[in-house]
Amino acid sequence: MTVARVPLVIYQGDTYAWDFALWEDRAASIPIDLTGATAKAEIRLRSGSPVIVDLPISITLPNEIVATLSRTDSLKLVQPNARWDMQLTLPDQTVTTIMAGPVTVTRSITESAP
Repeated sequence: MTVARVPLVIYQGDTYAWDFALWEDRAASIPIDLTGATAKAEIRLRSGSPVIVDLPISITLPNEIVATLSRTDSLKLVQPNARWDMQLTLPDQTVTTIMAGPVTVTRSITESAP
């Protein structure tokens, strides 16, 4: 599987949900079967630095992955640039990074209570 480059553009304090569908073929006609798979995603300033935010992941069969970012967690993103990636663990314990990219953060002006 090729690592897809997926930039995340975040406005600090906002909530997000990113929906990804995984396909076996370029025509997007054969879904990848995610039965028994788990996924993990993190945002860090750079590789090896402390985790700023874990992105909760949900998997809907056969091939949908949703990553979310809460308002509380998006407020933790104070640097304008960071990195993220997502790793998929298959039932046989094979781990594959399926997507990665830059995180661009715009600091919020309005401070709204949730």
